[in-house]
Amino acid sequence: MKGDFENNFFNNREFGALVSKYEQMLKNRLNYYFDVEDFEQIVEYYMDMDQNGRALKAIEYAFQLHPDALPLRIKKAQIHLKEKKPERALNSLETIENIESMNSEIYLTKGHSLLLLGNVADSEEYYDKALTLAGDKEERLEMLQNISQTLQFSDLYKEAIKYLYEAYELDRENLMVLYDLAYCYDRSGDTEQSIAYYNHYIDIEPYSEHVWFALGNLYNKIGETDHAIEAHEMAVAINPEYIDSIYELAVLLEDNYQYAKAIQYYHQYLSYEPESAETYLFIGNCYYYLNEYDKALEHYKKSLKIEENNPEVAYSIANLLCKKKKYWDALFHAKNATHLDENDPRYYVLYGKINARLKMHKEAARAFHQALELKPEVFYHLILLTDELIIERKYDRALQYLLDSMEFHGNNALILFRIAALYYKTHSIRNSLKFFKKAMLMDEKLYNEFFNICPEAKRSNEIRKVLNDQIF
Repeated sequence: MKGDFENNFFNNREFGALVSKYEQMLKNRLNYYFDVEDFEQIVEYYMDMDQNGRALKAIEYAFQLHPDALPLRIKKAQIHLKEKKPERALNSLETIENIESMNSEIYLTKGHSLLLLGNVADSEEYYDKALTLAGDKEERLEMLQNISQTLQFSDLYKEAIKYLYEAYELDRENLMVLYDLAYCYDRSGDTEQSIAYYNHYIDIEPYSEHVWFALGNLYNKIGETDHAIEAHEMAVAINPEYIDSIYELAVLLEDNYQYAKAIQYYHQYLSYEPESAETYLFIGNCYYYLNEYDKALEHYKKSLKIEENNPEVAYSIANLLCKKKKYWDALFHAKNATHLDENDPRYYVLYGKINARLKMHKEAARAFHQALELKPEVFYHLILLTDELIIERKYDRALQYLLDSMEFHGNNALILFRIAALYYKTHSIRNSLKFFKKAMLMDEKLYNEFFNICPEAKRSNEIRKVLNDQIF
């Protein structure tokens, strides 16, 4: 902001002399004469420098010389507005609207103030009054952009679109208007329109990496991955140091199973952000999917060195070591992941699986129980837990978990077959037959789930009768 001001004003020696003269007067407690236009410039200087207190002080001094200066009353209102004090801004304008009824700044400032107070309908009424006073196309265009910017600051994107579209009708090649239209449509949830306006922008100015970046994200949002990759590649081609698109491109390529190419872009990103633990993790994942486990582990360790308490890295190392059948080493990292983040069921599932591989079924069951507690609606968690309990011959506990899950899985034939089998195991033949029949009606092809748990039931006449009635 300060740099902009210096470019615009400090090179103007006359203006610089004016501000210096005013400040010298204050410093030496003198009395100089400044006309209204002089004070307007002084106040604008302080406003541009975000020195609102000094701007108000200059206005109060100006009123001693020019008590009826309406332009300064408008400036005072604008300062209050800048300080997020809309009530004071409205009070400052209260007496001058009728006097200066043809001044668009009054209506714009009132509109902005009412908007800050949440009165959108009345603010738009004043905006429309201001627009009727626009002298020419350029002034109207500038006013429309001013209004739309203020609406955007208040997250009123649909309302902003109304004014932006009118600006677009006045100048269909105005890049700022096109960009704002695309942005507002995106924020309003209309991705297709947003893409259309960004593409219009690109047709006029094809070398904007920021717009290509925005297009890439929008195409990804609607699942057009190829277009998303192309857009980010364009952004990087225009600006090879545009790290936002470099990163997004790497992620998209990884998600699109182009792991080798993703690794290249991740490394390119690391040349700008060498301490990114997440990026080393992602590179490790890419090498993992390429079955290059040693390189994967190397990058996981680099990630861990930067961020030693990252549960996702611990999980990834554990998963890789499990793949290499190094279960005891894997167990350490999997357990660490559950300690670092107690709310991610994936970590408990992996920890449970490793324990199961090591024949530590009791600990495996505890881990799967925790996963089920975190996500009871996930069918897989229930299967893993009950598998371990069945191995441990804790049929009553396994049965209770299955019955408790009926809220989520009451229409799942596999669960019903398991319930039937565990009722049989616990000698409740009537209930076993009841659930076996229900399961058969749902999906008879899954009946082997029952016999996998309860092979002795193959000798049961009652079960065989149900099977014969349903299948044969």
